Amino acid sequence: MFDNDKIDTHQFTLLVILFVVGDALLYVPSWLASSARQDAWLAAVLGCAEGLAIAWLYTTLAKRHFPSTLIDLCRSVLGRWAGTAAACFFISFILVDISLMLYEIGDFITTQMMPETPIEVVILLFTGVIVLGVRQGAVTLVRSSELVFPSFVLLYLILILFISPQIRPENAQPVLNEGIKPIIEGNLRFFGNLEESVILLMLFPFVRNPGRGAKAFMTGLVAGTIILTVFSTVSILVMGSDMTALLAYPSYVLAQKVAVGKFLERIEAIMAFIWFITVFVKISVCFYAASYGIAQIVKLPRYRPVTLPLGMISFVLALVFVPNRPYFDHFATKFWTPYTLTFGLFLPLLMLGAAWLRRSPGKR
Repeated sequence: MFDNDKIDTHQFTLLVILFVVGDALLYVPSWLASSARQDAWLAAVLGCAEGLAIAWLYTTLAKRHFPSTLIDLCRSVLGRWAGTAAACFFISFILVDISLMLYEIGDFITTQMMPETPIEVVILLFTGVIVLGVRQGAVTLVRSSELVFPSFVLLYLILILFISPQIRPENAQPVLNEGIKPIIEGNLRFFGNLEESVILLMLFPFVRNPGRGAKAFMTGLVAGTIILTVFSTVSILVMGSDMTALLAYPSYVLAQKVAVGKFLERIEAIMAFIWFITVFVKISVCFYAASYGIAQIVKLPRYRPVTLPLGMISFVLALVFVPNRPYFDHFATKFWTPYTLTFGLFLPLLMLGAAWLRRSPGKR
């Protein structure tokens, strides 16, 4: 391992929460409402149990091969050649995720806050900040997450508290009006976001105690899912399922509806700041995982020389891979969930099964 410092379990819990919330805080309500309509909250509630299940899958796999990273784990379970191929596919998955999130940042700022600013400038500046942060090491990223977490919680609670007077329970009725199928469709989109947490296995080896780290992983994943569930439910109850489904960034519009008396209105800057905190943490973790993984694959003594070239690649990918907003919406709604199922569910299950089969008969 390139870093000798260790991560405390409570720090890892906070990191997992911010990672799970990540960019999903801004668009998940729209994803859920477009499929499940007024039952979007049910689709999100199902995600809490699914989050616990995949956390168990990832931590079981990680503890069996502790302190191996995801790259080491692929090689040790699948063999040299197949494991290296699987590791390369995982890196490509992380790069695609980074490019999508960078585009989201550029699109959000240029459409909602600074419409006259070129999207290339926004993406370039944010990429530069990410590169600088990642070069400081994994432990520094975790400590920065611990530092900003209280601000995230405070702003989140302020937003929920101030918007709560506008909640209309009738917006969630009738329950199960169209049956269970729309709920399952919405839940699959939600589950696709949760599966991105497989990337956190690149940081799991830094946790001081693997047993406690597994509990921290589960706690953080479930807590992050609950935060998204509450926010999606509030969006439906305040704006209704039709409006939530139509908006590209319903959470931002939700913050614009806050009105306390005649002195506290349009606090959408709070929503933007919450999202900047979570998406910075998520992209930083993904960028670190990609840099660290590439260094391991090509056997470099340090990962930091990889960060600048990878930042340039990520900047170009964000502009080329996602040419416009309609393309992003189509890819995210139609292809993202099957894509993440490959890396977030099928490959981990394959590696867990292969690890079990390779155990000696005396240990079964």
